Amino acid sequence: MARVHVDGWKTAYRGIVAATVLDRLSVELDLASGFGRWLHQPGPGEGVFVARSPTGNIAGYARASPNRDPDPRFAGELVAIYVLSSHRGRGVGTALVREVARFFLDTGRSSMVVWVLEQNPYRRFYERLGGSLEGRRIGVSHRLGGGPLPEVSYGWHDIRGLAER
Repeated sequence: MARVHVDGWKTAYRGIVAATVLDRLSVELDLASGFGRWLHQPGPGEGVFVARSPTGNIAGYARASPNRDPDPRFAGELVAIYVLSSHRGRGVGTALVREVARFFLDTGRSSMVVWVLEQNPYRRFYERLGGSLEGRRIGVSHRLGGGPLPEVSYGWHDIRGLAER
């Protein structure tokens, strides 16, 4: 999963996040800085979903949790979703979002939000899945370094249709 995370940052955020930050990323650094801790100590109402390639390797993953912001319009939050660059455009991300939506419905949450970097070249993915642009903020500095970057949120006020896709 750390390999997917590093690949995601290096390929999606080039030109957005400082090259010096991206160039020093590695699986070893990711793990040393705490990546994956949430796998061993998940919080209440959290879920992790993994997509595998036909050969059994991890092709992507998604993390779900109760909404971390005090926004009452959205009960759940898609905290993270990463798909290996070699597997993008093959439905992996859509399948992961669908599983997150099902998880939320199974745990009594019928709405969802996701925050993404405003310049993320893949943010239209959320629009194609029916997410509506809901907000904008200047994000906090990422734990890997670099300054605050603008983020936008996409929300689904009713995820039942998303779960059925």
